[in-house]
Amino acid sequence: MTVRALVLGAAIACGCGGKLPETHYYQLAAADVRLRGGDGIVVLDTLATDAAYDDERIVYRTTPFRLDYYQYHRWSSAPGVMVGNYLEQALENSGKLRAVIREMSPDAAVVLAGRVVAIEEVDRSRTEWLGRIVVELVLSDARSAEILWTERLEETEPLHQQSPEGLAAALSAAMARIAARTAPVVGELAERAARAHAEQPAATAARSHP
Repeated sequence: MTVRALVLGAAIACGCGGKLPETHYYQLAAADVRLRGGDGIVVLDTLATDAAYDDERIVYRTTPFRLDYYQYHRWSSAPGVMVGNYLEQALENSGKLRAVIREMSPDAAVVLAGRVVAIEEVDRSRTEWLGRIVVELVLSDARSAEILWTERLEETEPLHQQSPEGLAAALSAAMARIAARTAPVVGELAERAARAHAEQPAATAARSHP
């Protein structure tokens, strides 16, 4: 019996005077291993979320044209917050940056922002299920606001079991690949921006004293 069949059965039982089913919460888990290195500091902004997914209820699809929600299985926080927290930890542990911060600082070289386009379970058949996540990221210079890099990153990962916990595990693996693709780019551009910022005062002083 699938998770949705169990949830439907619980809902019917409630309608007949039974006890309300317990709500369960899930989150993405990043690796705890931390690598040291990198000189750049990035400000990580809060990620926006497309309207259909801006809900703590977990989304699943059985067709490309319809999405539904698990009523009693939810993310531990809104998807934009959850994915942002995952990126914060993954980037900090990547060895490509000196620090990832949430508030603007004079030491920050770049700002990373973006949005969660999709985060969902995709049921292709009775025996094939995928976790799918799509994130758009934008990196800009912390001083000039010039856009340095932007990319739409999409990953899917098979579920070993059709359950919300299985989905959380699959999406954690998918997010690990997104973070692995993002960290080197952000690290390199953060260091480049930091060097440019360090040279600006000297250049300004040279122009003011001919």
